[in-house]
Amino acid sequence: MKKPLLVLFDGNNIVHRAFHAFATSRPLTVSKTGEVISAVYVFALMLLKIINELKPTCYAIAFDTKAPTFRHQMFAQYKAQRPPTPDELVNQLGRVRQLVNAFHIPIFELDGYEADDVLGTLSQQAGQQDIDTIIVTGDADAMQLVSPRVRVLYPKPRGSFSNTDLYDEAAVSQKYGIKPE
Repeated sequence: MKKPLLVLFDGNNIVHRAFHAFATSRPLTVSKTGEVISAVYVFALMLLKIINELKPTCYAIAFDTKAPTFRHQMFAQYKAQRPPTPDELVNQLGRVRQLVNAFHIPIFELDGYEADDVLGTLSQQAGQQDIDTIIVTGDADAMQLVSPRVRVLYPKPRGSFSNTDLYDEAAVSQKYGIKPE
């Protein structure tokens, strides 16, 4: 019997990467109505590729919400230096949500928390149930979640989604010189 595998996608991170690193470096993909959908297209390709290659038992996507997080309450300037999200990206985030819903992929999000907080909780709960987890994200902060049951599939910067590194505890220790905790 195949060992259970949960694949969790960091929705916002992957869409941002698709928009900035991939979609803007190629000709824009435009819908019949003229709407730019490059990030949606790249997100869909990546999602299907990873699901097809890893063949997980189950998978889900975590998204940030628009609500302030507990970090904003602790530190008012949290992420204050970030530029506003471009309108083209905001529109594509909505389209990605529609795509995920059309694929019947579960979405996890919670006001007051970021997607990576949700990913950490879900991966920890899965590990407690003897389920291995792979988190797909380009957020290096996720490396702290790596454990005997949790690995991170990290798309390399300025590459394609087929150019990824899979981090387990040994790989995190080798790359960063510390153990994930």
